[in-house]
Amino acid sequence: MTSRSRRVPPVKKTVFRAVFFDAGNTLVRAHPSVGHIYAHTARRHGVRVPVEDVDRRFKEAWKNRHGVVYLKSDRTEKEWWRKMVRRVMGPHFSPARFRTYFEDLYGLFAHPRHWRLFDDALPTLRTLRARGMKVGIVSNWDSRLVTLAQRIGLDKEVEFLLVSAVEGLVKPDRRLFERALDRAQVKPHEAVHVGDSLHEDYHGARGAGLTALLLDRHHPGPPGIKTIRSLTEIISFTNGDMIHPAVSRTCSMKEC
Repeated sequence: MTSRSRRVPPVKKTVFRAVFFDAGNTLVRAHPSVGHIYAHTARRHGVRVPVEDVDRRFKEAWKNRHGVVYLKSDRTEKEWWRKMVRRVMGPHFSPARFRTYFEDLYGLFAHPRHWRLFDDALPTLRTLRARGMKVGIVSNWDSRLVTLAQRIGLDKEVEFLLVSAVEGLVKPDRRLFERALDRAQVKPHEAVHVGDSLHEDYHGARGAGLTALLLDRHHPGPPGIKTIRSLTEIISFTNGDMIHPAVSRTCSMKEC
C-alpha cells in the first residue's frame, strides 16, 4: 500500500487596494533640520546657539514627549508645541522674548521652504496610483498640514488627507484609520498603512485591522515588526512580495 502525499493548499494572496501614509518623517522632513530652523530663527531674535546643540536637545525632548492628545485641535497643538520649544530653547530667552520668538518660529513651519519630500516619496505615490491603488495620508498634525500639502503639491499626489487636528481624532485611535478606510472605500484587510511611529502608526493600524509597515530608514526595527528602509519597498510588498519581520532582517544589515 502506497502512501499518498498530502496536498498543501496554496497560500491565498492578499489583494491590496489602498495604501495610507503618515506624513512627518515618512513623506516629508524638516529642511535643513529642526535644529537649524530653531537656531537660525533664534539669531534673528539676538540669541546664538550652535545648530548641533539644538538638534541634540530637540531629539532628547522629542524622545521623552508624552501623549498625543494635544493633536486633537489647533489650539491644543500649538500650546503643546509651545511647551516643547520652551524645553529646547526656553533657557536662552526671557519670558517676553520667548513669546515673540515662538510665534515667529511656529509660523515658519507652515512655509514650504522649510520642508522637503523624501526622494522616494513621489516615485512611490505615483507608482501606486498608476497601479490603481487608493492612496491617502493619515497624519497626527495640525491644520497647517493642509495648506503645506497644497503648497508643495502633495495634495495632488493622494486621494485624501486626514489630519488629526481637523478630524478631532489621533493615531493610534482606530477611528481615524476607519475614516481612511471609508474614504478609500476598502475593507481593513485590503489596506496597508506605513509610518515611522511604532505606537501611533504600526500598532494603531494593526489595531484597526490593517496591515502595517514600520518605516525606519536607519535601523532594522524592533524584533518581529515588519520594517522597511525605503518607501519603494511598499511597491513590491503590495504586489505580493514578502517583507520579513525585523528579527529576520538583522542578519542582512550589510546589504541594506
